[in-house]
Amino acid sequence: MTSVTRGSPSGEHAGREIAAIALLAALLCIALAWTSRTALNPDGVSYLDMAARMRAGDWSAAVQGYWSPLYPSILAIVGMVGGAEGQAFLTQVHAVNGAIAVGIVVMLWRIARAHGDPIFARGLFAAFLLASARTPRLDAVTPDLLLLAALVGIGGELVMHGGRRAAPLGLWCGAAFLAKTSSWPWLLVSAVVLVVLSKSTRRSTLRATLIAAVVALVWVLPMSLKYGSLTLGSAGRLNACWYLDRCDSRTPDSHSGTHDRQGALSLTDGEVVAIADFTGTPWTYAPWSDPTAWDAGVQSRGRGPLDLLDLFGYWIRQSWAVLSLWTPHLLLGVLLPIAFLAWRPGTIPSGWKEDRAAMLAMLLGIIGVGQFVVVHAEPRLIAPFVMLTAMGALRWWRPPQAPAPTRMAAPWILVLTWLGLAAAFGRGALHARDLADRAASDTSRLARIIAAGARDIPGGLVGRQVVVIGPAIPVVSDAWLLRSPIVAQIPPGSAGRVRRWNAEQQAELLSLLGRGPGEVAWLSSYDGSFQMAVIPHEDK
Repeated sequence: MTSVTRGSPSGEHAGREIAAIALLAALLCIALAWTSRTALNPDGVSYLDMAARMRAGDWSAAVQGYWSPLYPSILAIVGMVGGAEGQAFLTQVHAVNGAIAVGIVVMLWRIARAHGDPIFARGLFAAFLLASARTPRLDAVTPDLLLLAALVGIGGELVMHGGRRAAPLGLWCGAAFLAKTSSWPWLLVSAVVLVVLSKSTRRSTLRATLIAAVVALVWVLPMSLKYGSLTLGSAGRLNACWYLDRCDSRTPDSHSGTHDRQGALSLTDGEVVAIADFTGTPWTYAPWSDPTAWDAGVQSRGRGPLDLLDLFGYWIRQSWAVLSLWTPHLLLGVLLPIAFLAWRPGTIPSGWKEDRAAMLAMLLGIIGVGQFVVVHAEPRLIAPFVMLTAMGALRWWRPPQAPAPTRMAAPWILVLTWLGLAAAFGRGALHARDLADRAASDTSRLARIIAAGARDIPGGLVGRQVVVIGPAIPVVSDAWLLRSPIVAQIPPGSAGRVRRWNAEQQAELLSLLGRGPGEVAWLSSYDGSFQMAVIPHEDK
């Protein structure tokens, strides 16, 4: 069958269909951004703290090894232009997430329009909507959407241009590093794979690698100057410690060893509790906004390294979790029908010969998923690499000018590809509804906290310096929203004893806390709830 050309009636119909799918995807992303406007996760607090340091010009604090720079830089610019704070700024942050998602939709629309095949377009947009095991995580205040955009850019260069354009490919790779510095092992392996397995693009790959390295120096250089040696970041080292070595030193929430910021408070009856002091830091919660600095102060830590059998079991569980998340919807509902449509004797050899760049894109995506499976895998982290895998697979199975389905196969293939896309949009609509319910709940909860603070805390709760008694991570989002930095923490191990003390002992503890800058004590729980008490100061 002859191919469809742009400008023919069939080509115009295909173009309208692709544009309609893209428009619906963009509208869904806008709806998700709006319904998630109150959402804030602990990682997001760290990125917002970094943005605040950049906004204030405090680069000595903003340059650090764990969190990546591109996303907070964008948020800092938005903050400087808009001047908003607190909840109003958080709404703007989610608008940024929506804009990034719409930008990805535009990129996918350009790729699909250049390709010209509606079946390819249906699979491409369905993959985008399902790459996080659901719709894109616009509710997470993290750079994962930026990394997704960078990998769509890399995928577009591979599947549409064969990796021959060095400058765009290198810039996208550099952007991937700045979006998520922990992607550097994958970027390095990808460069080696492309150089070894694609002779025709070897020179452009080497040039792209050089360009990416120059872009990466924007962050690597200041980090290396700060830490006194060449460094690409600390995310890999710390994640390996936390997930593979079972270190207990992630934050005071889990740390049972000693730390140079840790001291003790002693009651007159001999009861002693540990306390970590975060004064002098610019963060909402210092151990999580700068994990590199916190880890540097650890004096002793508990370790339980995984042996080979434990590691193998861990990787099996991680792999199964990844497959079980995407298999029902993306793999079975989207990719498998298109693969079945395309399969014929010699598909792999002919693809390796004629569409090697597409197969390499799929391979690089699988390698990226594997990198996270080795240490720690969760949907929003792996989504960019799942998307790259899907882009490569779709381009391999449905190259431009691919023959149309046979008369016998056409009806059910048409139905299946539309069903996969419809299911992706359906999951997105359900998720938007869930986010809307959560937004109402978040707004109501914050209002109750502020009202309780106004009732129980002289002068109200907003802007007060907080001492957390118990786990801090579950309440760190509230601390940011209330503009109440956590200046000290009695970790959960000691907080459990504080809960069992009588009223006189708890009052004495508050009096001891009054010697520091803390104004309010939060007795926190792992479910995110907390009780408040005023910390008395002798001079007040």
